[in-house]
Amino acid sequence: MNIDFFTINFFPVIGIGFLFIFLWKNSRMEKSLKTLFYRLALFILLEDLIYNIELALPYTDCSKELLTFATALGYILRPVLLYMLISIIIRQDNRRTIRLLLILPIIICAISSFSAFFTDIAYCYDDMKVFHRGILGWTPHAIMVIYLISMIILSFTHKGKSNKFERTLIIEITMIIIVAVIAESVFGNTVVLRTAITAVLIFYYLYFQSQVYIDKIIEEQKRQIDMEAQFSIQIVTTLAEAVDAKDPYTKGHSYRVAEYSREIARRMGMKDDELRRIYYMGMLHDVGKIGISDTIINKKDRLTRDEYELIKSHPVIGEDVLRHVTAMPTLYYGARWHHERYDGKGYPDGLKGEEIPLEVRIISVADVFDAMTSIRTYRDPLTMKEARAEIEKAKGTQLDPAICDIMLKMIDEADS
Repeated sequence: MNIDFFTINFFPVIGIGFLFIFLWKNSRMEKSLKTLFYRLALFILLEDLIYNIELALPYTDCSKELLTFATALGYILRPVLLYMLISIIIRQDNRRTIRLLLILPIIICAISSFSAFFTDIAYCYDDMKVFHRGILGWTPHAIMVIYLISMIILSFTHKGKSNKFERTLIIEITMIIIVAVIAESVFGNTVVLRTAITAVLIFYYLYFQSQVYIDKIIEEQKRQIDMEAQFSIQIVTTLAEAVDAKDPYTKGHSYRVAEYSREIARRMGMKDDELRRIYYMGMLHDVGKIGISDTIINKKDRLTRDEYELIKSHPVIGEDVLRHVTAMPTLYYGARWHHERYDGKGYPDGLKGEEIPLEVRIISVADVFDAMTSIRTYRDPLTMKEARAEIEKAKGTQLDPAICDIMLKMIDEADS
């Protein structure tokens, strides 16, 4: 035990000093976690102080009992340090059973360490105050190995650790401490273990801070995306309401078409981003009517040929409005082609069958169904039974038959 005072204290004390500065300057770390770091750092210093006392006592007139007591405290504090390190690593796991199981080895270590007052089965000091290890003298080291194994197991089992990189990091930390435990066992030098725990604590702190920084960036990006998504839907909704407001009889038409379209697409197995896109297309499929006179849209009498041609121009106008939305390049599809027919007799381009984009074929079915079941200036709404019959009639001519079958099933479900 003739270890130089400088060697014993330099790395632990300097390391903990830097950690205290890091913690003091860190205003963003949650208070409970910062307390765990502070507590462990203070216990490292306490263990270091006790070890200094343990080394100095043989050169004084102290009794063997006092020396035994100091050694016992040192043995107990080492697994306590590991327990506190594990507490930081599993900070999101508050299961009381886990905490109690981790405290149990400390109790075993304490019993083994203080047994030296009654028996030499663990360790003892002779009259010359020389340390002798007994049969159970390796108990504190075995306890530390148990903690290290627990650290690996808990890092892979509790729900707070889904980060593969962090799991790998914990395994590396464990290996470092295992080497330190072996060094202490072989050389009887706790400086290595104390220094290793200090270094690991600082390293894990820095890793944690990097994760906090990354999480903050991700959170900010998510917030920005959420704001943009909310802004987008508000713009889409405002445009759709502006279109529907031109004709009091079609109020809510765009919203219903969007809802029906999204439900059909969902039943077809489309993914979330596709569902969102088709919803926006449905909301804006009639946006071209913004360019059509209210007088023509709300005319109750039969339209003249010229007026009908103006009405038929709204898909082209809608494309012009939406064509330059670069965030969703296909958004104009619904506006441009929702009046195309499956048999090729629609307008404005006479597309046929699968030449018509799938999203538009879905929107066309939803559009026809809502038009038939809504009040219009020229007729009353059809009943569900009548609308069903009309969609059956339109299969393969005006509308895609496969999509019609899905719409018919939705009608049957709603009518049952």
